[in-house]
Amino acid sequence: MIIDTFERGAGYPLGELWSALFPELLELVRQGQALPEGRYPLAGGPEKGGVMASVECYEPRQEAEGRYESHEVMADIQAVLEGDEFIDVFSLHGGEKESMRDEERDLVFYAEKPENTVRVHLTPGMFALVTPGEAHMPCLKAHGERVRKLVVKIPVRELSVPSFV
Repeated sequence: MIIDTFERGAGYPLGELWSALFPELLELVRQGQALPEGRYPLAGGPEKGGVMASVECYEPRQEAEGRYESHEVMADIQAVLEGDEFIDVFSLHGGEKESMRDEERDLVFYAEKPENTVRVHLTPGMFALVTPGEAHMPCLKAHGERVRKLVVKIPVRELSVPSFV
């Protein structure tokens, strides 16, 4: 997981796709709360080797209403444009009890909350990059009542993500 500000985000050496999409991502982020809900192509969109960003507004939920999810093929950039939220994260070690798996959507939900999690407080100007091998519970209530959030799904094969194994 990378947690940082957008000011420093472009400096991460995460590959050609990261370098191509980041300037366009910054343009979306700069619009902040004025950015309408919807989908936005970055780096030419999926049909040209790029990706899609999605913007949505919602009421954040209580932790008891959340559930951990992970992806095996995609990495997520999660960024709050308006409001704030918590995102809880833990490293997968294998053997975690799954409650649902949807290979077509690259989505796994987990039945239990582990003991060792990290809580990140996402506020405007920050982003979290969550990669395969990390489960996350996003959209958790922090202080605000409404959140406008931007999420980008990036094929992890297109990122130069360091391996610590």
